[in-house]
Amino acid sequence: MNQLYHVREERLPSGTLIQSGRWGETVLKQGGDHPFFFREHLLEVWRREKTTVAVSRFACTFAFEGRDQAINFAEQNEFVLPVVPVDPNAPKAKLDMLWLTWMGDAGATTDKIMEWCASYWAGQLAADIKPGASPSWEWLFACSLRVK
Repeated sequence: MNQLYHVREERLPSGTLIQSGRWGETVLKQGGDHPFFFREHLLEVWRREKTTVAVSRFACTFAFEGRDQAINFAEQNEFVLPVVPVDPNAPKAKLDMLWLTWMGDAGATTDKIMEWCASYWAGQLAADIKPGASPSWEWLFACSLRVK
């Protein structure tokens, strides 16, 4: 596994634990006011009903595979932190975030969104469907991450 990076709005010192479930808590707390509320629920239903993936986006910690990807994802005033999973044996999944980006594109049909949802959870490389697409690998961990 390559070095992993987590994006955070505050700088955290080495050794700090990043607890799982923060993203899910934010989405659920804001409900329909959250811009990704419905996408995240669709992804969760799909994961539960149609996959064997043991890691929920609602209850995980996220990390990027590669510093450049984390930097590209980070917004202004966010920090890119090197991290390691606390439990290397915890369930994890390596997934291409590009599928999620396409799910939000204007003009995306229901059939396409369902296809992209399936491809995301299958861990498929988006470039397999759209040659030249640049993958954006994220890791979902069912455990905390420790800042290196």
